[in-house]
Amino acid sequence: MSTRIGSASLRIGSALAALTLPALLTPHALAQSSRGLPSAAVIANADHFDPPKLTRYARRVAEQPDMSGTWTTMVPKDSGNGPTFDPVHTVYPPRLVSGEASFGPLPGTYIKGIPYNAEYQRKYRELIKETTEGKSRDTFAACIPYGVPRMIGDAPTPFDIIQSPDVMIWYNNYTRTERRIFLDGRKHPTEGSPVTGGNGPSYSGHSIGRWEGNTLVIDTVNMAGGYFDETPAPYSDQIHMVERVRLIAANILEDRMTFTDPVTMVRPWVVTRYFQRSTGPKSYLELNDRPCVPNVRIDANGFQVAILPAELDAAGGAGGSQGSGASANCPPQSATHPH
Repeated sequence: MSTRIGSASLRIGSALAALTLPALLTPHALAQSSRGLPSAAVIANADHFDPPKLTRYARRVAEQPDMSGTWTTMVPKDSGNGPTFDPVHTVYPPRLVSGEASFGPLPGTYIKGIPYNAEYQRKYRELIKETTEGKSRDTFAACIPYGVPRMIGDAPTPFDIIQSPDVMIWYNNYTRTERRIFLDGRKHPTEGSPVTGGNGPSYSGHSIGRWEGNTLVIDTVNMAGGYFDETPAPYSDQIHMVERVRLIAANILEDRMTFTDPVTMVRPWVVTRYFQRSTGPKSYLELNDRPCVPNVRIDANGFQVAILPAELDAAGGAGGSQGSGASANCPPQSATHPH
């Protein structure tokens, strides 16, 4: 299959939605359970056991800049309707008149300056034109997670950062996306395994990080092809993202992202976004593990098609996956290449 986002039909949703959970259940993954139970002596002594404290671990995290908490995307005051990945360089259509509402960007919205090659310049123009014709390729309503980088630059809701010395977790419950940034010195996987994260492209990819003074440098690869936002600006499964993340004020986070994509771009693309931390006592987002029931499906051409209530009822009554949301709500960590 091609590694491109779609030189013909951009069937991203169809490719990602076709992923199956059994790909995760390899013998290597299943062999991770520990055989045997605690001894009788260990159980008998449980009430007297003095557990080790997190003193040394806490000392390590205390040396890091505190990026933990809940963060909301900051946008220019003159931004138009709907989130886009790079609002500073977004061209917006005229604003809606009073009384009208739009959750996403208006048809015809686009980002200027993305260093696409000639093929993808043409493709992006075609995609923008499709939005003005009432067509949408957004897969989120079909229960496909946003993934990274869209969670960072396009999510309309806040996200959490949970911090530890060895791993940092970024989580957005609305977009059903979580990323783990490993700080323990590991490298990107070179062999396919669900345990190592090397079993093909995934929605969030594989992220490793290191501290350079007060700046967190994150390197992310192995992401499934998708769109940066709803305009919709595409990228391929060959994309590579390097971030330089730092606090520039007590509650303002800067994320300078550099993208390289040999399939779609002719040179690196740099986008800087800012985020505001919620003040007061830290409170984190609730876990969103409820079944996702799609209200659209993605057709063979990659477009949204509405699912009628009667179809949802019929699928649910028949035990179908659309009604339960089971298959859509459990994206695997491997992916076929979208084409």
